[in-house]
Amino acid sequence: MQRLLVQNNLFLLKKYEFLRDAEVLYAPVYRSPPQLDFFRKRFSELQKFLPGVIWCEHAEEADFDVALSWDAEFETSAFGARIYPEQNRLFSSRPMKLPVTFTPFRQPAEDLLPEFFPDAVLPWDTEVKNELDYYFREKLLPATYIETRNEMTGRDGSTKFSAFLSCGVLDVRHLYNEIRTFEALHGVTKSTNALVYELLWREYFTWHYQKHTRAYFSRNGIKGVLDFTPFKKYSTEELRSLTTVPFFLAALKELTTTGFLSNRTRQIFASVWINDLKLDWRSGASFFEEHLIDYDVYSNYGNWMYLAGVGVDPRGKRYFNVNKQLKTYDPEGRYLSTWS
Repeated sequence: MQRLLVQNNLFLLKKYEFLRDAEVLYAPVYRSPPQLDFFRKRFSELQKFLPGVIWCEHAEEADFDVALSWDAEFETSAFGARIYPEQNRLFSSRPMKLPVTFTPFRQPAEDLLPEFFPDAVLPWDTEVKNELDYYFREKLLPATYIETRNEMTGRDGSTKFSAFLSCGVLDVRHLYNEIRTFEALHGVTKSTNALVYELLWREYFTWHYQKHTRAYFSRNGIKGVLDFTPFKKYSTEELRSLTTVPFFLAALKELTTTGFLSNRTRQIFASVWINDLKLDWRSGASFFEEHLIDYDVYSNYGNWMYLAGVGVDPRGKRYFNVNKQLKTYDPEGRYLSTWS
């Protein structure tokens, strides 16, 4: 019997229903308790859709298997080496010349986006459907995304869809359709445009990785001679011993407890890691890989390179003053009081 090995492209199951007669193994890649808990929830929902699915943590792919994955475990191999041809992306192929930075990519990509993706896969995961209803229909949160996206605490700041996208339980084209449907009902605004831009950033890093491949894992990133010298991996306990900065310790606690950080918190955390602690940016990217429930190899390493000054940011290394950032984005001190 043919086996269908599912790692993190769950949305494709509905596109390839002819494979449902195969033996289906769900083999997510995880390294931390929050990641395991997240994937266990996905498996519970998957069982409702495919009652015969088998949880298999360490399945080894055989030659005759069909694998629904997007390079989750084998990031250091070239793009496409172990990737199922169809990923959870807006474009199935790169439709334009890839510029060096994001801004000149955004406009041509926007022009190529349809009004609606007719082939988007509807979610079957109950939590995903509930979150979409909450965000788009109950709270109408796309209308205020610009104002709230940098909030460091609370449910309603950022969208919280990234984890569902990263494991493929939410089709990015369906999420795009939700944004366009919201715009049809409530109007196009800077906030809804910003939501589309975020999806295009995710798209950009995918194709940027295709161009640069292993440079994403070089100490010098895309701006120097490839350097794959080993770097130290840090445990949570080691990181706690390196600094007394309250914000860093709070973010460390949130990340290891929940598997998630807001985008603003990630940027400040990475700045402390790179600029204040003087640690290799690759060790930070590796630490995120081990703990984030929304880990996406392309966005993760692309953003860490960006902040380290060896990626697509033309302005070079980014430095965030922790106290200034907290005063701006968490003036009431909720973040530290929650996670200290």
